[in-house]
Amino acid sequence: MFAAALLVLLPLTRAAGQGTAPVAPADPAYRDVDRLAELGVLDSLVLGQRPYSRRQMARIAGAARSRLLQPDRVLRVDEATAIVDRLAARFDEDSGSPALVLAPLDGASLELVSTDAVRRGFAGTFPAKLEATIDPLSRPRRLGPPAPRGESAALELAQRVEVTRWLAVHARERFQLAAAADPGTSAARADLLLGGARLRARNVALSLGREQLAWAATDEEGLFLSADAPVLDQASLSADRPFALPGFLRALGPTQAMLFVADLGPSVVRSHSRLLGYKVSIRPAASLELGASFLNHFGGSGSPSASLGNRLIDFLPFVDIFRRHNYTDPTRPLDVESDKLLGVNGRLRIARLSGLTLATELLIDDFDVHRIPTLFGWDGSQTFSALLPSVGGSAFSVGVNAAHTGVRTYTHGPLSDGITTRGLLLGDELGPDAKAFGGTVAWHGRRGARIALDGRTELYSRSDYVILDELTRFDLHRLGSVTNELRDRVVASVEWPEAQGVTLLGRVGAERIRNADWSAGTRHSYRIDLAIRLDR
Repeated sequence: MFAAALLVLLPLTRAAGQGTAPVAPADPAYRDVDRLAELGVLDSLVLGQRPYSRRQMARIAGAARSRLLQPDRVLRVDEATAIVDRLAARFDEDSGSPALVLAPLDGASLELVSTDAVRRGFAGTFPAKLEATIDPLSRPRRLGPPAPRGESAALELAQRVEVTRWLAVHARERFQLAAAADPGTSAARADLLLGGARLRARNVALSLGREQLAWAATDEEGLFLSADAPVLDQASLSADRPFALPGFLRALGPTQAMLFVADLGPSVVRSHSRLLGYKVSIRPAASLELGASFLNHFGGSGSPSASLGNRLIDFLPFVDIFRRHNYTDPTRPLDVESDKLLGVNGRLRIARLSGLTLATELLIDDFDVHRIPTLFGWDGSQTFSALLPSVGGSAFSVGVNAAHTGVRTYTHGPLSDGITTRGLLLGDELGPDAKAFGGTVAWHGRRGARIALDGRTELYSRSDYVILDELTRFDLHRLGSVTNELRDRVVASVEWPEAQGVTLLGRVGAERIRNADWSAGTRHSYRIDLAIRLDR
């Protein structure tokens, strides 16, 4: 591990040429992109669909530089300029560079973690247990398996090959040593975090392999694919950059679209079930972004067969939601084999109010039009956040956020593995039947440094439910008293970019859990993360 640390600190030769390779949403560059959007520098970029390609990152830097030549209504111009310079130094495309790029060490990081937090499961619907565990203290989650309880050190290495400007292959691995507190945890392990190929034809990109996808416009969103979502073994089609729709639809503004299908990996129930999803986002105005999402969880080992017609209808929610489904009549075939999630999200920046940014997301799990009355209860989940990127023109920003998840969120009767992969939720690690409230105060240096203090309170419900089964209605009702588990946490974090793509990161968090595991006890947990990253 000492030798690996020396390797991380060695200077790397900058790989010439920026092509179609993706930049994973876990990359610190996205923090810079988000900050530029908050300051009013980016007015045509779709934030709610990631990853971006390296080409797109170069375009973002170029567009931001052009916008800074007209700095009206741009907050903290000096800070924005420093961020643009840093992005351009890393991603700026060199048209005279060779088409072939070989980067055997395209990036590296060394991370040290110490924690005594216990990852735990939670109840799903009816009241099946989801095949996932959560540890909100680990937010944002790192790629791959969570850090074990105890002390651990991990080295990550990344490679990239740009065969041409339209074909790229990349990979990222982690090698970990741990003194774990839990028996049976391996002291050493190696994991493939990312790995795949990306092919671009004009503005259409085909991605195959293990990738991180994110459909969250802010860190406080992410009911579908959160900003720190786990990786998926997937195949996807997406636009490499926002495009204009033809004809009168051009008025919808810059548009981004993505379609993917993923294998969710091994699980106890419906092992290797599938997830199909697509999302369309538009920017009808420079200050407004809107998106619509759809996920379909289906198949897997032991799943019932389905006709091609029913499968196609499952993938077309604007048709399926108007069908009256058979949930309970045993004399007719049941048609609830898949779990469908619909959602919308929005982001509005109000320049006249010092750049106040409002964002919200709504998710509806297992939706049809007959469940509209329970949209904001059992069947629906919602998030809301508000951010003031500069308080009175100062270097400080302030944000607040809230979230509610319904009883059915991420769950479905036959598919009790839920919207998870390898024991991790694809959405924010809040889980079903929960509420959360939080706030953030951050200081932003003129060279891109960020020091933040986050506080959050989460309430997890545990109670008994009765299912009312009728041929014309399917509903849930809570019975008896409710026992709530209350989690309060505070996290201090530092991100300090240095020259040549080096970023220093530190994070210290503490959590108090009342009624831990829904019993009359209190638990205290901590987590410390220290890391150094080198990104090319």
